[in-house]
Amino acid sequence: MFSLQKYGGITKYFSELISNIPPQHQYEISLLNSDNHYLNEKLDLFKKKNLLPIREFKGKYTLRKINYSINKYYSKRSLKKNDFDLFHPTFYDTYFFEALKKPYVITVHDLIAFKFEDSLKHFSSIRPQMKLAIEKANRIISVSENTKKDIVDIFNVSSDKIDVIYHGYNIPNYATTANQYGEYILFVGRRENYKNFATFVKAVSEVMHDNRTLKLICVGKPFSKEEIADFTQRNIINRVRAVNADEAGLNNLYSNALLFVYPSLYEGFGMPILEAFANKCPVCLSNTGCFPEIAGNGGEYFDPLSQQSILDAVEKVIYNSELKARMVAEGTQRLLNFSWKKTAEETIKTYQKVI
Repeated sequence: MFSLQKYGGITKYFSELISNIPPQHQYEISLLNSDNHYLNEKLDLFKKKNLLPIREFKGKYTLRKINYSINKYYSKRSLKKNDFDLFHPTFYDTYFFEALKKPYVITVHDLIAFKFEDSLKHFSSIRPQMKLAIEKANRIISVSENTKKDIVDIFNVSSDKIDVIYHGYNIPNYATTANQYGEYILFVGRRENYKNFATFVKAVSEVMHDNRTLKLICVGKPFSKEEIADFTQRNIINRVRAVNADEAGLNNLYSNALLFVYPSLYEGFGMPILEAFANKCPVCLSNTGCFPEIAGNGGEYFDPLSQQSILDAVEKVIYNSELKARMVAEGTQRLLNFSWKKTAEETIKTYQKVI
């Protein structure tokens, strides 16, 4: 995944895991080149000189795919040395099967590819490899109890083979800059079907019609033609922005937002929940999947399939300062259950079960 992602939850998870492994344990990243933000931010993790340009340009995606093949070849060579105790792949590509002679542990972040097969057809090529990689693993790490249940249900894997280890979060250490957007609702991440973005927009557009200064800020890729047409039809096109943000910029967006809304139909963990909590940002979110498990009493929940339910929750938080203050306090308390140090310590215990 360090070959494929510049930013992303999986590479953030692995870079934080590596950063927090106790010093008596040694590791090697079987990687030659990467433009991944987290690795390049933590240069002590990645000892090799990176030859892949950091900046974005036309053709970068093609270069990234070539780099993926180069890194895969290098990883195979590293695995054949067998001078290690355990392998922890970052992705479900089963290239390592032929070279690996040692145990491996795999982390399952979610099973979106299997739960939304009809709408996520681009996962069709990876599903067989994903199934094999999970079933043949010596041990499985699940990022939530909800995802563990999915693993058992979908693959008929024994629950005894699965350890639930939560993600951690980063304490913001960036100075908050001036708010350039005024009052806004924040959306973070991809906007595929299961992310429920279209229903969310239908709901918040009604709030935006009542409050003509309210904006919608979306962190992620530029809007599609279809999305722009929808915003235009709803008469909110001038108050919707798609922005890119590094970690400092994202923390700043959380800090200044009226609230963060997470309308997904399904997530494996939901790292943005903790990011919002850490930045004292109220969270409105779906009442499905892992969300109640992670957010606890820190969120205001809604039925993601109901436009009215989303609207009611958003309006309830926006116009109730006492509720917002209580949610921020509950979210801060909830963070005590999560840390990257704890993630690393529990992961080491998982490793020790198979070596």
